[in-house]
Amino acid sequence: MSLIAVLLAGGRSTRFGAEDKLQALIDGMPMLSRSAQTLTASGADHCFAVLRDQAQAALLPESVTPVFCQGQQSDSLRTGLDAARAAGATRLLIALADMPFVTPDLLRKVVAACGPDHAACAAGASGPQAPACFPARWFDALNLLQGDRGAGTLLHQDPGVRIVAAVAAELQDIDLRKQVYSTAQPTPDNR
Repeated sequence: MSLIAVLLAGGRSTRFGAEDKLQALIDGMPMLSRSAQTLTASGADHCFAVLRDQAQAALLPESVTPVFCQGQQSDSLRTGLDAARAAGATRLLIALADMPFVTPDLLRKVVAACGPDHAACAAGASGPQAPACFPARWFDALNLLQGDRGAGTLLHQDPGVRIVAAVAAELQDIDLRKQVYSTAQPTPDNR
């Protein structure tokens, strides 16, 4: 079985303001770099990052392959899925670049909970969400998503999805500039 991990980082970040959200520093490291580095510790056979801008590729570790997409969220997901399929994926781990406090341990737990017939994802107070891992039988459904929607729609619809409980701080999605500076960051022993 081949586990391919995809970091979705192709959003427009319009709520964040004029600066590139993915370059905002989290613990002294650009958000994109931090999230990509975490992804590489997931145990995936290969990692891709879906980016909007070629300049962002310089923020990735060498072990993460950039792919580019200018469309909506579903387009980014399809771009990552296409790269994963081309790499021989039998399972697809999806993480979001603007969730920089997700830990390698959480990613590994989500992967371990994913089976040949069921997806797995993290969940907090708001229910099922990324990071999520999908077996190959889900790939066609992921490919059919349209518009500014991600895989969350599918996760909410399938009662067979395995849920991995996560600490709320790990699942914080950074959308606003002020969140970078007011975030309660996990302690080192939670990473």
